[in-house]
Amino acid sequence: MSMGSGSGRMIPSLTVRMARASNPRGTAAMWVRDRLDELFTDEHFADWYPADGRRGLSPARLAMVSVLQYAENLTDRQAAEAVRCRLDWKYCLGLELDDSGFDHSVLSEFRDRMAQGDRADRLLAVMVDHLVAAGLVKRRGAVRTDSTHVLAAVRKLNRAELVTETLRAALEQLALADEQWLAPLITADWADRYGRPAIYHRLPKGKAALEEYALQVGADGMRLLRAVFSDQAPPRLRGLPQVEILRRVWVQQYWFDSSGRQRWRGPKSTKDRLSRRNMPRRAASRPEAAGRPDPEKASVPWASMEIISPYDAEAHYSQKLTASGKKEWIGYRDHQSETCGDGPHVIVQVTTRPAPEQDIDALEQIHQDLARQGFTDLEHFVDAGYITPESIDRAARAHRVVLTGPVRADPRAREHPGFTKADFTPDWEARTLTCPRGVTSHPWKATRGDGHERLSVLFPKPACRVCEARQECTGTAEDRSRHIILLPQHLQEIQTRIRREQDTVQWRQHYAIRAGCEATVSETVHAHGLRRCRYRGMAKTHVQHVLTAAGTNIIRLSGHFPPDTFPPCQPRPASRFKRLCRTLTL
Repeated sequence: MSMGSGSGRMIPSLTVRMARASNPRGTAAMWVRDRLDELFTDEHFADWYPADGRRGLSPARLAMVSVLQYAENLTDRQAAEAVRCRLDWKYCLGLELDDSGFDHSVLSEFRDRMAQGDRADRLLAVMVDHLVAAGLVKRRGAVRTDSTHVLAAVRKLNRAELVTETLRAALEQLALADEQWLAPLITADWADRYGRPAIYHRLPKGKAALEEYALQVGADGMRLLRAVFSDQAPPRLRGLPQVEILRRVWVQQYWFDSSGRQRWRGPKSTKDRLSRRNMPRRAASRPEAAGRPDPEKASVPWASMEIISPYDAEAHYSQKLTASGKKEWIGYRDHQSETCGDGPHVIVQVTTRPAPEQDIDALEQIHQDLARQGFTDLEHFVDAGYITPESIDRAARAHRVVLTGPVRADPRAREHPGFTKADFTPDWEARTLTCPRGVTSHPWKATRGDGHERLSVLFPKPACRVCEARQECTGTAEDRSRHIILLPQHLQEIQTRIRREQDTVQWRQHYAIRAGCEATVSETVHAHGLRRCRYRGMAKTHVQHVLTAAGTNIIRLSGHFPPDTFPPCQPRPASRFKRLCRTLTL
C-alpha cells in the first residue's frame, strides 16, 4: 500500500461551526489545530511507504490520531471511535462530519512502520521543530533528565514455566510454518505437556519432581532443536524467531556434563552475585568477563543476558534501591529529557533502554539525540545516576553540554569522620600527595579501576605508624599506611571542584530545578499509562514512550496557552468559608 494523501489542510466550515458550538472553551485537540495548524504533513512520511500500490490513509492524520490517543490514554478501538464520533477530533483532523473514520487495526499497522529504525525519534523531532518554529520551545537554555522503570507486557515465570512456555511457543510457530514437517516429531505426551499454557499449579510439586520435569522438557527441546538444525529440515525453519529463542533459552538453562548428559543449571548464588557486583560496570556486562564457570556449579546467566519470557526476549530483570526499599521489575527503562527554562516544559527527547542498563550508560545517546535536534550550549540537570567526572568531562568536550548533578561523595566521609581525599594536596609534576600532617607519599603508580585509568598512591608505613592522627586518617589502629586512588589530573580536579560546590547553598538552589522532572515522570505514568508496556519488544515499547511524550506535550501546551478564539473562562466563585473569611477581615 502506498502513502495516502489529504491530511486536512482546510477544516470544513460545518465542522468548524459544530465543534465550536459544542466546545466553546475548546479542547486540547482543538488547541493543536488552532495554534499549530498542521503538526504533521504527509511529506514527513514519504519514506515510510512505497511509491506504487493502492493509496492508503493519510499518514499525517494517523500520526496525529496516535498522539491524541496517547494524550488521553485510549486504546486503539477507543481512538478509532473518537475519530468517528468526537467533534473536536474531527476539527483537529480536518474531517467532514459524516466521515466514517477507519478500522482500529490501521493504528497498529502504522505503529509497526513507526517502530522501524529511528522513525519514532524523527516523529518527535518533527513535533519539536514545529514547536520551535511556533516560538514555544527554545533550543538553548537548560534541560533535565530522569528515568523510570517500565513493566513489560509479559507475566513473571519461574524457570520451569519458562522452559515449558518457550518450547510451547516454538511448537506453535513451527506448526504454523510447516505442519507436515512437525507432525512426525510429536509424541503422545507432548499434547498434554505443551498443549496449554504452563502455569505453576499445573507443574509437579517438590524440588526433585520439578527438576525431573525440567529435564524431560529439556530433552524434548533438544530433540526438536536437533531436528530443526538437521540437513533434512527446511532452512527457513531455523530463522523463525521462536526457534532462535528456544536455542538461546536452552543454552542458558541447560548444560552437558563430561559424559554428554543434559543437566539443569543451578540458580545464581549469593557468592556469584557479590563477585558480579564487585566487577567493573562495563566488564560485568560481558559474559566473558566472568571467566569460564565450573561445570559442576554452572548457573543461569545474569540479568543482562537471561531471557525471562519467550514472548519478549528483550525484557530483562532488574532492581534498584529507592527511598521506600528495593524495587524489582521485568521490562525496560525510560529516559525523558524536557526543557526547564522559562515557558512551558516540553519533552524533547526519549530513550528506551534495557532494564539492567544503568542510567549513565544512556547519557551518550541522550546527548547525541539532543545534538541532532539542534539543542546546543545546554546545561543538563541530572541525578547522581548519570554523573561521574568522566561523563562531565565528555559532555563538555564532545557536546558542549554543562552536566550538572551531584557527584558521589567520598566513601570515607560516609564511613567515619576523618581525612578525606580532598584534604590531601597533590603535586602533579612530582607525582606525589602530601597529607594534612605534611607527610609526602611515595610516587604514585598507574592502575585500573572500573575499567578506567587510575593512580594508586601509597604513603610510607613508618611515617603513618608514628602519626598521631593515624586513627583519624586510616580509620583503624592496625599497622598500615594510608592508600588513596586518584583520577587523572583533569578528572580529579573536576571531582574535587564538584564535591566542594555541591555542599554550598548556592549550588543546591541552582540544582533544585531538576526536581521538576519527578513530576513529569509522575504525569506520564499516572495520566498517560507509561508504567506498563502495551506492546512487546524494545522497538514497539520505544514507540509507546515517544507517543506518550508527544501526547503529554499536547496536554501541557494546551493548558499553558489557552486558546484566544474562545471566550475566557469565568473565575471560579469563592466558597462560603472563603467569603466568610473576607467578611471577617473587612
